[in-house]
Amino acid sequence: MTGYQQQPHSQQYVGGSQVQLTAGLRQFMAGVYAWMAAGIGLTAAVAVAGSQSDAVLGMMYGPSRMGLTMPGYVIVFAPLIVVMFLRSRMERMSGGGAVATFMGFAALLGLSFSAIPLIYQTASLAKIFLSTVGMFGAMAVLGFVTKKDLTGMGQFLTMALFGAIIASVVNGFFVGSFGMDTVISAVIAIVAAGLTAYHTQSIKQVYLVNGGRGNLAIIGALQLYVDFINLFLSLLRLFGNRN
Repeated sequence: MTGYQQQPHSQQYVGGSQVQLTAGLRQFMAGVYAWMAAGIGLTAAVAVAGSQSDAVLGMMYGPSRMGLTMPGYVIVFAPLIVVMFLRSRMERMSGGGAVATFMGFAALLGLSFSAIPLIYQTASLAKIFLSTVGMFGAMAVLGFVTKKDLTGMGQFLTMALFGAIIASVVNGFFVGSFGMDTVISAVIAIVAAGLTAYHTQSIKQVYLVNGGRGNLAIIGALQLYVDFINLFLSLLRLFGNRN
């Protein structure tokens, strides 16, 4: 994130005011996780509603439900393109604009997930979701409390994630290997777990430098939201029970 203040936010607190800094950090992180949870909830709601709508399913998969239509491809791949440009642009948006953009992205992603409730058993979806919450929570705590700088690991994992996504697209359209799909899903799960720790530490450091100004909470929520979604989808592909 850009625009750091010359004097770190943490240096404004000395002596007994360290308690205020700790309380402020906790409040900021709680806000980040609250926005992230709101985005996940909206994505889930839109996905469930879309799975029960013949109009949505027909638009995405056609009458035969045998493959994506052209609008379906746009809906599925648009979030990948949008998320690449969101972070830098959200820094310059108004607070309301940043929230609306994040929620619009979450809803669009939910629309692209409309087939998931039809493909996987409800009990399996619930089990994988709870497993994702547990893994995500553990890695977030690790990233928050660790004293080790995770910057180098985060940069490596980010490149690995882009590589895995490209490999997944190539496999889906040209190779069609179940074994390769399993390996890619495992890699993305590991990468998403690691990025959860890295992004949590990064968000914490951003607050210590900048405080909670501007749209930093929404930008942090977007980062963790993407990590959660990637982790959930990977675990679902690895362990989910299909209908």
